[in-house]
Amino acid sequence: MSDTGGRDHNEDAFFTGRVDGHHVFAVADGLGGHARGEVASRMAVEILAEVAGEDLPKTEPPRVLERAFERANAAIYAYNRENGLNAGTTLSAAIVAESGRCWIGTVGDSRTHIIAPSSVWHTHDQSYVQGLVASGAITPAEAMGHPGKNILIQALGLASRVQVDLDERDLAGGVLLLSSDGLHDYVPASTIQEIVLAGDPEAACRRLIDASRDAASTDNTTVIVARV
Repeated sequence: MSDTGGRDHNEDAFFTGRVDGHHVFAVADGLGGHARGEVASRMAVEILAEVAGEDLPKTEPPRVLERAFERANAAIYAYNRENGLNAGTTLSAAIVAESGRCWIGTVGDSRTHIIAPSSVWHTHDQSYVQGLVASGAITPAEAMGHPGKNILIQALGLASRVQVDLDERDLAGGVLLLSSDGLHDYVPASTIQEIVLAGDPEAACRRLIDASRDAASTDNTTVIVARV
């Protein structure tokens, strides 16, 4: 599900699909204040789906993700140069095998989570505030209200090269959640965990969007919940 939140229009984009025996999921968040963020986010998820369709299963998932992110970055960067713009986007993408093995790529601060009754794991935000959390300067709770929480250190389309963070995890009975920061910048991890584990994916999506609204989120919010 995707919700405009407090904005006039929605700059988020998402993809869910099944490609050659793998499930592929992605959430992209066009950067607010940058011209045509909605174009950048749409390009990112479309290129991801295209590369996955071309390369799976003959190429290992981590390389598929790297290639997709690199191609998306190059395409958005070229679009900006041709049009005199500075469109940018985050992208968090997951390729999941039937076994539950999960390969994840991240640029920016959209997140992929693996949620279980005893734990919540999520990708590392490429952001200024995440750096403060990692150094111990602030707590995760303080990060949610920090005035610099929207400052990214990486995004697709703003430079000729981009650093992609790659993770490999096992779902092991956990639930997969991908979200733009309209959710996790406003709703505590404990609340997200409770909602995701309480019901089926469709109900969880609705409740997560409602929780974002109740928390006075002023951003677009997109969520994908998957039990694989």
